[in-house]
Amino acid sequence: MESPDYVRVSTAADMMLGFSRCRFSRNAYPYCINLLLHFNDGCKANCLYCGQAREVAKGPLCKTLIRVEWPLRSLDDVIERLRRFLGNGCSFRPYRVCVATITNPKAVYAEIEVIRRVYKELGLPISALITPTLFRKEHMKELRNAGVERIGIAIDCASPEIFDMLRGKRARGPHRWSRYLEGVVEAVEVMGRGKVGIHIIVGLGETEEEAVKLIQWAHDIGAETHLFSFYPEEGSVLQDWPRPPIGQYRRVQLARYLIDSGISRYEDMKFNKYGQIIDFGVPRLELEEIIESGLPFVTSGCPGCNRPYANERPSELPRNYPYVPQGEEIEIIKHQLRLYTPPYNSKEALTNYLASRGLVPVPMVSR
Repeated sequence: MESPDYVRVSTAADMMLGFSRCRFSRNAYPYCINLLLHFNDGCKANCLYCGQAREVAKGPLCKTLIRVEWPLRSLDDVIERLRRFLGNGCSFRPYRVCVATITNPKAVYAEIEVIRRVYKELGLPISALITPTLFRKEHMKELRNAGVERIGIAIDCASPEIFDMLRGKRARGPHRWSRYLEGVVEAVEVMGRGKVGIHIIVGLGETEEEAVKLIQWAHDIGAETHLFSFYPEEGSVLQDWPRPPIGQYRRVQLARYLIDSGISRYEDMKFNKYGQIIDFGVPRLELEEIIESGLPFVTSGCPGCNRPYANERPSELPRNYPYVPQGEEIEIIKHQLRLYTPPYNSKEALTNYLASRGLVPVPMVSR
């Protein structure tokens, strides 16, 4: 029961396809069906914030990922249910399928084969979420030829030091910052500008300035940025790490929108001593109109991807709105944007957190 014949399905997609019963808060239906590869020997990476990390999962057991469980389903059943769903005339229908890999030697073949089958049977736009650790430029071309319309690469960490600490050598993992950036460039070369997205998880010890600098880099080479707000995965090393302050997340959301829309740039923005954004490089009245539109605070991702409540529980106000916020929600967002507190989730705090759990990072060697 492995990929490509079996895949894991996000809780929302599982409900949408009728595998399990559901009720969607505020009618925030998912417009993207998220699939995840599965192998009996699990993921070989060891990202310290992930429920699938090698030293946490210890095999095929899939703990929560992005806050929810991912039931294992037959790919044929998923395709058949999608076919029926698309043909029943329902006004709420999926617009896209996203196939995400894990770090396993069998993943390259399985990802290409899953995408080939889904595209052949359904013809829906398909996104492939890949790791450059395994996928080289020639594999990206195979994905494109199999039906992929967009490629996503989850860099997650916004600075090389934090990446190494949570995903690389110091986390006893296989991923390397330089290879991830190289992989993004390769993906843009294969897919074209505007057809590649990077993921950043806000709240892993980076400053707002570091996040914005990476967003600008991605934009300049032709990629977009898809933002997530850190949510602690039970059982992971970072299960007790705090979620980022909402002011921090809102400011990075707004900066991402301004950069990806070509309205402002990192070089035009100003930051305080904590690396927090204090000037977005946009005239006040224009900035107010942009905030009033609510668009900067909607889920950022591939077209049709709204990831409802991936970063919070449905009982909470969304961090990524699966719809365009209006009225009172905009007033709350304005207040949140003005919240500045000394960051309790800094790189130094992260280092101390890991040290308190016996995971003292190997010192960086100056060169």
